[in-house]
Amino acid sequence: MKLNQLAGLRGICAWWVVFYHSLALMDDSVPLPVKHFISHGYLAVDLFFLLSGFVIFLSYHASLSTNFPHSVGKFYWNRFSRIYPLHVVMLAGYLILFGAFTFLSTSHTAPESYTWGAFVQSMFLVHMWFGGDLTWNVPSWSISSEWFVYLFFPLMAYSLRKLRGGIVAHLLSIALAAVVLHVIYSLSGLHSIGADISHMALVRTMFEFLMGVFVGSLFVNHRDFLVRNARVALAGFVALCVLYATTPTPDYALIPIIFALLIAYLSVTTSWMTAILSTPVLVYLGEISYSTYMVHYLVYDLLKAVFMSDPHHIDQLYLWLSFVVVFVLSVLLHHAVDMPSQKYFRRRLSTR
Repeated sequence: MKLNQLAGLRGICAWWVVFYHSLALMDDSVPLPVKHFISHGYLAVDLFFLLSGFVIFLSYHASLSTNFPHSVGKFYWNRFSRIYPLHVVMLAGYLILFGAFTFLSTSHTAPESYTWGAFVQSMFLVHMWFGGDLTWNVPSWSISSEWFVYLFFPLMAYSLRKLRGGIVAHLLSIALAAVVLHVIYSLSGLHSIGADISHMALVRTMFEFLMGVFVGSLFVNHRDFLVRNARVALAGFVALCVLYATTPTPDYALIPIIFALLIAYLSVTTSWMTAILSTPVLVYLGEISYSTYMVHYLVYDLLKAVFMSDPHHIDQLYLWLSFVVVFVLSVLLHHAVDMPSQKYFRRRLSTR
């Protein structure tokens, strides 16, 4: 099942992250309200985690519940073919950048964070499993965290199918995951869900992915409930957004529930919001969003290395051209690497 409105939402989130990482390079020509919105772009990753749990549950719950042992291997193979080929290409790009720093820069040294130990861990997507630093292709931290959660997803899907929990059980499970996440962050003394990624990535990913799984289970098993209460979900989403915008409430207290309500609402309604998100342009941005997410930081690093002589200023023309480069590379990588590699690996699976 393809929900175009969620694909469009994913496309917006990818570009929210792109602009967020470039925020420090934007000058006063960008209005302050726009900058304020962009400054919360780190939250797009949290929406990614919930969307992943929701969409992956919809895609695999049936096969994992009816043919569990065989389908587990197929699930891992499909997820590998989805994330790994493009990840390797991005690491190759960073190796070229490492060589450029080493042999072409005036200092003849690459950044200290570019260690070979971190590279090996990144290669196998385990760098966040051990509290690693954000290095090489920085956005891959979330892919590493999701890869860890994938290890447990087949058991999640199988257990939900066997338990067949009712509506109340689903709602309590979503609330419990949100509360536990809040307590962990609060006890850690952190001010934001985006803080201390090195040590909190797995916690953040696990509980938000799990919330997405439970929303997905509601969609599959109790869709009529979501349809009847769509307006309630929308009202809750708006109310909590206002609360977040007007009070100093920590983001980890509200954002996961806000995004769960948004996904629940969008998945079962036809409205002006879903119509906008389902436009071909946004849907296409959603389809290439993984490429956008994975390539944009390499472009950002190249931009700083080549065009930024002053650490506090860059010609805005180069900055905005970098966004064009990100889009073009996203399209190329999606059609030349992402899609062909998925088709290749899935053909290999079918022949076996």
